[in-house]
Amino acid sequence: MKKTSFGKLIRSLRTQNRMTQAQLAAKIGVTDKAVSKWERDLSYPDITLFPKLADILGVTVNDLVNDSVWEGRPSRLLQIFEMSPDIRTPLHIILGCVEMAQSHKEDEQQLTHYLENIRISGEYLLGAFDRIMEVTDQERRTMETLRAASKTEAKPLNEYLDKLSGRRGKSIRDYDFTGRRILVAEDIAINREIAGEILGQTGAEVEYARNGKICLEMVEHAPAGYYDLILMDIIMPEMDGIEATRRIRAIPDAGKASVPIIAASANVSEKDRKASMDAGMNAFAEKPFFIEKLFAAMQACLSSSRRS
Repeated sequence: MKKTSFGKLIRSLRTQNRMTQAQLAAKIGVTDKAVSKWERDLSYPDITLFPKLADILGVTVNDLVNDSVWEGRPSRLLQIFEMSPDIRTPLHIILGCVEMAQSHKEDEQQLTHYLENIRISGEYLLGAFDRIMEVTDQERRTMETLRAASKTEAKPLNEYLDKLSGRRGKSIRDYDFTGRRILVAEDIAINREIAGEILGQTGAEVEYARNGKICLEMVEHAPAGYYDLILMDIIMPEMDGIEATRRIRAIPDAGKASVPIIAASANVSEKDRKASMDAGMNAFAEKPFFIEKLFAAMQACLSSSRRS
């Protein structure tokens, strides 16, 4: 039996609770435009909003999950989750800590520190995947069908691994940013540490800002040309990376306003990339970082800055 769409469910529950879109939006902490898009199936709530949304509408999280399956498709919740920072952020931390652990094999204290962060992030990921598995039997059957189909079409895993074993990308030591001053805007401490370690091994001097507001202030107060590049996280408290970039680009001093800025985000949708470029960023680096891609983007931005 065909289920109602997720958007129609939200609209029906909102109406039953005698709330306008604006009232529901205010209770959840989003814009009324966001609620309107949900109800028209143009976009869907982030996974972190499901418990609050369920509580306000008088249903359970499982009710929302169950009704996100319709027309025999995988859950929209699952589609959202696959691209969610809930997955990519801990992956970024794990991969970064592995990179740093390899560089500190002889330092037992540092090695223990990175291994502990890997363990914590791994446990968080495990919990995230457990939540994904809390779907209906109908969705499980759908996913099993899709998996079976993909296995018949996909190349064998060992063939893929064989190809990888013959590749060797550039390592951190193949890059030299000696003398470059990089400002890292990032609110998560371990991510600041990872970025600092990686960039430090290239000879770069690194400074940090815990949010976009502090980043903006540091650029405003420093002499023009003091920072060679900013690695800007998108989602930060007080002021996000998008707004911080807009304000930096609006600084009257052209020497400060033109500093190269690379977006760094676990949100990798085309919408986020476009928002970053529209704000005036020069490039986009997804988390988890792929060193070769990140440093290639940095080289391109720094070369372009020197020419201009």
